[in-house]
Amino acid sequence: MEIAYRHVGLQVVESDLKSFYEEVLGFELTGTMRLSPEESEAIFGISRGTDILFGVCHGLAVELFVVNSPLSPTFGHICIEATQPHAIAAAAMDGGYRVHTRSRNGVETFFISDSNHNTFEVKAKV
Repeated sequence: MEIAYRHVGLQVVESDLKSFYEEVLGFELTGTMRLSPEESEAIFGISRGTDILFGVCHGLAVELFVVNSPLSPTFGHICIEATQPHAIAAAAMDGGYRVHTRSRNGVETFFISDSNHNTFEVKAKV
């Protein structure tokens, strides 16, 4: 099975956006989105909405989940592409791990978490 890493999602405190992510790491904004409290709860176990900033840091795709103060659990996650994403989701379910399936525009994306709440977004390799 072929797997490729797509992006890293990080939870960030709003005050760090310019001084750290833009000025230190070279984050360049490419888009924004609002994550609803319902989907946030289903994916990350955090029942609050948040703004997400999409961008790149020197070639690495990054999603920044903006919060006013640090939270635990976090919105941090790693996105991977796989030739068999359904098989990964099924193996996670069989192992008793949390799996959330999101379907948008006929495409399924799986969010799977280990016992320590490390979350992986698994997409079909295109």
